[in-house]
Amino acid sequence: MTKRILFIFLTVTILLAFTVSATAAEYSFKLQQYLEMSLAENREVKEAEMNLEAKRIDLAREKADQELRPSPLLLKKAETEVDIAERNLEITKDRVTKNLINDFFNYYRADNSISIHQKYREILKEELANIKEKYKQGSIIKSDLMQAEVELKTAESNLKKAVNDQQRAAFKLKQNLNLNFTDRIQIKFKENDLKGWELNKSQEELFKIALNKRIEIKETETNKELQKINYQIASADYSSKLEAEQAKNELENAKNKLELIKDRVKLEVNNKYLDHQDSIAEIERYEKVIKSLKEALRVKKLYFEEDYITGTELLETEVELYRNEINYSYAKIDYYLSLAELYLSTGDFEELVDYETK
Repeated sequence: MTKRILFIFLTVTILLAFTVSATAAEYSFKLQQYLEMSLAENREVKEAEMNLEAKRIDLAREKADQELRPSPLLLKKAETEVDIAERNLEITKDRVTKNLINDFFNYYRADNSISIHQKYREILKEELANIKEKYKQGSIIKSDLMQAEVELKTAESNLKKAVNDQQRAAFKLKQNLNLNFTDRIQIKFKENDLKGWELNKSQEELFKIALNKRIEIKETETNKELQKINYQIASADYSSKLEAEQAKNELENAKNKLELIKDRVKLEVNNKYLDHQDSIAEIERYEKVIKSLKEALRVKKLYFEEDYITGTELLETEVELYRNEINYSYAKIDYYLSLAELYLSTGDFEELVDYETK
């Protein structure tokens, strides 16, 4: 009986495994494709779309009611509410896009780091073999050997963590895309193809673009118009003086909010601009550091072969180079991310991703 149950269990397991592998699909995405598909599947975006549709229905109803009770102000109010819902949809898309981009680059960061960890795992294996040989010859002490073993274990641990980070990031991308967790995905983001991914506008130009294109500003301007209409309605003979005063106060508040939003937008653009400048400086710094460490490592390898330095001294430079290469790969991704966030802050993100179709 036990054997029969075990046989059934194994059979079902094999069938399930076959079903999963048979139904699992493979997907490959560029950034723009990923964003379009993810936005189409996002629940917040769908909620904003449904809210817009509700306002359009209200507008259609108000247009029908105009035949029975003509009221230009009520019609204008319904039209303005549709405008606000449209703006809100765009704001929602911008906010969601920012999160989607972060998820995309988190995957890219983890995926890139895997190859670096793999490279240094192999390098440190070779260093350990060399140090073992020298230890046998009696030219270095046991602590050098132990340090080499520690550094190799660290590299192996880093590699495992990078693989896990990639899997976490991949799972999040699949959630964004509404794919099955068994599906396999790959992103296409080649740095050599990113000639369009560079800042070619001054800070002043970015401010002007943001004040002209940011949906929050347009929404607030539309809301100001709505409050103006409400004030006109409340100022009519059939409204109380208190209602008119309240509507006037809301109109003044809408005007103040518009200026406040403009100030916030300019502050955000300024901060994102400086973040991007920081990312450029970091890349340049790591390039210099890596160049210096590579030369230092070349010299130390010669010294180590001649027994002028210990294995620990050699490993210190090797590991320092390893660490900086990882940081350099992160700095390059931070550059792309900071540039994406800068363009998002101006409301002109589409211009950035157009590089994929150039």
